[in-house]
Amino acid sequence: MKSILIGGLLLSSTAVFAQSCPVDVTNEIHINNGEVSVYQSGQPKVMIDEDNNVFINGKQLDLNAVQRQALEAYSSGVKEYLPKMADIASDGVSIATDVLDEVSSSFDSKESFANVEALIDEYGQKAQDKFYKDDEFVMPADMFADVDESWKTEFDEAMKHVSVESISSLFAALSEEMKDGEINFTELQTKFSDLKQRIEERVKARSGEMAVKADDLCNSIKGLAQEEQELHKAIPELKDYQMFEI
Repeated sequence: MKSILIGGLLLSSTAVFAQSCPVDVTNEIHINNGEVSVYQSGQPKVMIDEDNNVFINGKQLDLNAVQRQALEAYSSGVKEYLPKMADIASDGVSIATDVLDEVSSSFDSKESFANVEALIDEYGQKAQDKFYKDDEFVMPADMFADVDESWKTEFDEAMKHVSVESISSLFAALSEEMKDGEINFTELQTKFSDLKQRIEERVKARSGEMAVKADDLCNSIKGLAQEEQELHKAIPELKDYQMFEI
């Protein structure tokens, strides 16, 4: 029953978002305790603190009121929008969990699907770990290109495991019902047909919601890239530490 696998495949939702959003991350970005830092070669080069003071290589810039206002607006947008990338990955896991709950409840066998649930949770955590190191949010440089090249391979491998475990769990649940004489072949066909329709409807609705959210987030990040260009005009010292490029 391939429909059960649809939710799991949506764990790669971050990769889908990356392929459709034409923004490059030119330097690694860290967000932690209200501070935004730009890293190069593994070292923090620019730091904007929670009071919107900016430091380059540890030296504070002397900003006028106009510069500080531009920096505050930009820093606020970075802190608001970038962490939402991790939410896109969480949405995929949430859809997978919804599908799994639908299947397990249809067969009244939550325990048969416990291993699948554990795998989805595990891979969901791995998706979060792509963005969080301890409590610090990290947006890697060239992230979107890396998603397409390496993350997809990781997710494809993960989904093979989810697929195998899903089918095994489904057969276990079916065997239990047929052993107890709770279902015949005709009823089984009807059950599969109804379940397939419910899953497709749920995935379609949730995927549509996720697509809108991803599109909105992409537009917000493109807006940040454009805002950064204006910020560099106001504070030229930041030009060598660009965060985004369209």
